Amino acid sequence: MRYALSESPLIALSRRKDCNVKPFLSDAMVYAGERLREDFELAQMDGQSTQHWDHFLAGGAARRSAVCPEGAVAATDARARVAAALSHLGPGLSDVVLRCCCYLEGLETTEKRLGWSARSGKVVLRIALTRLQRHYEETIGVGGPMIG
Repeated sequence: MRYALSESPLIALSRRKDCNVKPFLSDAMVYAGERLREDFELAQMDGQSTQHWDHFLAGGAARRSAVCPEGAVAATDARARVAAALSHLGPGLSDVVLRCCCYLEGLETTEKRLGWSARSGKVVLRIALTRLQRHYEETIGVGGPMIG
């Protein structure tokens, strides 16, 4: 199921202001998070294979391989882009990005599931989105095309 952009926890966080009355998340950070989410959703569109992203979570399950038919090039490419982005972020940062951007978990829920103190997730998410933004700039250039 695809959610409207206005329902994303990332969009809700982008409306908040920091102590200097600037947006807590820049437009570029939100774009990077939404790009990951779009690739994540596209990667799921191949109905004959399943991808388990939990192995990117710290302490996650062992990696499982997915069989991909030849006609699913777009899904395969999207899967590779998501895997590359999450690998670039590494454990911890990929956890919060995967949960907030892809699984659409709220920040409070993510903090509880990861055992973090209250309000620490905002800082970690901001760091993760900054690194994700840099990853996309290095790999596909600034403002690479999105489907939606």
